[in-house]
Amino acid sequence: MTQAESLLQSAPSVRLLLVDVHAISRESSRLLLDTIAGFEVVGETDEHQEAMQMVSLLEPDVVIVSMRVRGSTGPDTARLILQRHPKVEVVFWTLFDDPEYVRSALSAGAHAYVLKQDPAEEIEIAIDKVLKGQTYLSPSLKNMH
Repeated sequence: MTQAESLLQSAPSVRLLLVDVHAISRESSRLLLDTIAGFEVVGETDEHQEAMQMVSLLEPDVVIVSMRVRGSTGPDTARLILQRHPKVEVVFWTLFDDPEYVRSALSAGAHAYVLKQDPAEEIEIAIDKVLKGQTYLSPSLKNMH
């Protein structure tokens, strides 16, 4: 094992929690994210209240939220997570490219909004950016009015 490989293995992984009403979306997101070195999906749920409990119990670094969450909305879930856990980063990963949805997510405190239609590497870029204190919008949203 090279020194670089050893450092990569010993580096703490970024802990991710997935919150999305669609099971197929959560499952495919987990499969994708688990293949990225340094990322670990520690939990997933489709429901607002359970998401709140999981953030407290699992202590993720990043919560990846969709616009639709059972028992609430994605922005309301994000807002409450950030009120209770201000060190957690929230990234929206969704199909909705409507400017109102983007504004709603960002005003809730999310620092990234990624479209599921974009290439898979966009979610990795977004997570890396928010962990560095930066914001991120999918490239196709940059010309949004």
